Amino acid sequence: MKNFISLLIVAALFGCFTPEKQAEKVSIEFRFAETEAAEGLTEIILPITGQKFYLHDEVIMSNDDIAMASVVIWDEKPVVELQFTLTGKDKFAQLTRENLKRRMGMLVDGKLVTAPIINAPIDQGIAIITGDFTKDEAQRIADGINKKDSGGN
Repeated sequence: MKNFISLLIVAALFGCFTPEKQAEKVSIEFRFAETEAAEGLTEIILPITGQKFYLHDEVIMSNDDIAMASVVIWDEKPVVELQFTLTGKDKFAQLTRENLKRRMGMLVDGKLVTAPIINAPIDQGIAIITGDFTKDEAQRIADGINKKDSGGN
């Protein structure tokens, strides 16, 4: 009986010291999006509205262009704020300057979360990903973007 109780205590202690679950890396892609089908475009549905968009294959911005992400409250809802690297900032400024009135789809783990129209050049090095996120989901996305590859990066 004494050995059984000792085993229970060891098992309970082991459970207390298990490492906290690590954030899983989240994939971010920015692609130009159209509202009408055309050859070479991939149909995708924006879940929160059910609206169809048609994405170009080329990934124009990705995790490599992002320095960090955080959750902020915008219009009383949690959103993910992206801060670009210096290279990403210049790239995003050029893309938004040269593509006014086009849509830019933002995908999280391959799922379209928003496809806003570029109304003005964005040169501050910050972008906001809006979606129908809970605070926990926005935090999961931000943490996953901030997770860097463990190859010395």
